[in-house]
Amino acid sequence: MKLWKPAVCLLLSGLLLSACAAPAGSASSGAEGNPGGSPEAGPETAPIESGLDLEKLGVTEKNYPRVDGSTSTLGIVQAAYEAVFGPESMDEEGYPWEASKTVPSYEKLIAGDLDLILAPSPSADVLSQAKEAGVELELAQVAAEALIFITPVENTAANITGDQVRDIYLHNGIASWTELGGPDRALVPICRNADSGSQSQLDNLILKGEPMDPSIQENYVELTMEGMLEQTAFYHTGGMFGQPSDSYALGYTLFTYLQNMDEITGIASSLKILDYEGVPATAQTISEGSYPLTGGYYAVTRADLPEDHPARVLTRWLRSEEGQVAILSRGFLPVYLDQLPPQDTEENARQAVLNYYSGCDIQEVTLVGREGDRITFQVQAEAGGQSSLCTITLNYYPRGWQVVSADLPPGL
Repeated sequence: MKLWKPAVCLLLSGLLLSACAAPAGSASSGAEGNPGGSPEAGPETAPIESGLDLEKLGVTEKNYPRVDGSTSTLGIVQAAYEAVFGPESMDEEGYPWEASKTVPSYEKLIAGDLDLILAPSPSADVLSQAKEAGVELELAQVAAEALIFITPVENTAANITGDQVRDIYLHNGIASWTELGGPDRALVPICRNADSGSQSQLDNLILKGEPMDPSIQENYVELTMEGMLEQTAFYHTGGMFGQPSDSYALGYTLFTYLQNMDEITGIASSLKILDYEGVPATAQTISEGSYPLTGGYYAVTRADLPEDHPARVLTRWLRSEEGQVAILSRGFLPVYLDQLPPQDTEENARQAVLNYYSGCDIQEVTLVGREGDRITFQVQAEAGGQSSLCTITLNYYPRGWQVVSADLPPGL
């Protein structure tokens, strides 16, 4: 188990890396030598646990821990909640529809107001706050993630380097896209607010705690993750009330967040992900760790939490086969991805069909054909006393099989 424990006791003057108790078959790892004090992230090689039942392990609705996280990890927060309260809890009071965001979540955890947060690795500022409070944090990676740089799809630039990112965001030092192999258009760097998860990753991985150029923060700050995508894609068009400009924006976000938002809004068709140091950002390069800005999402607890606390049990479940499949179904890249059974099987597609037609009496499901990530069935279904033959087509996405077209029985 990859646990990172940045010791922040007041008695110590620097970052102390200490060993921590880890479940059998796992090992603890430190953050020494990583940018911004970030924990090492990458695919997990220790054997994955399976067959974990949260209720049998003692986590119930009555003792469910206080959990929060970042905007980008809200899906993982919800997956954990539903594992205890059930999917029907979406319609009930208390369901986690919102997150406190990255830095506020860390602050609440440090203050003792939370038991567990799911978030990117902490920034240097957060570690300083923990050190001042005499709090030691434990991080266990549950999913892979990566910081990516984006620009409008029309931009012909294809790659960006770490030195160029630093020159842009520390000094506002690159005025034209020609210096990145792009067109003769102004380069407009968009940034996020200081307490966002993507900003923390930029600070940790590239800026290394150095302050961003104030002119960027004053003129081009975007307060939401979705807004960053839209601002980057359409800044040059002038938006709703402005005038088109001879420019292209540069922005940054997190890989899985962009993929998940694209399923909802289609925004990815208006954006290009720049290669970083010549390496493209893909699910494969991120999962295997070859993309240079690969990071992770972590289950974070205070080190003084009792060993049998429900938050520790929930962390263990999130790293089990059951938890990792739940994380994958939310569109994330599990840290144990290589050890999970295939999810794009015909059997899983059939289950998705049965779920879709749950209000019918299903008499027969017949495979029509499959081509790549698309599969089609014919379903003999009865509803309202009428039997009919329906055709349903599904596509496989990172979050599982999704219905793209389907007939409904007349009686439904």
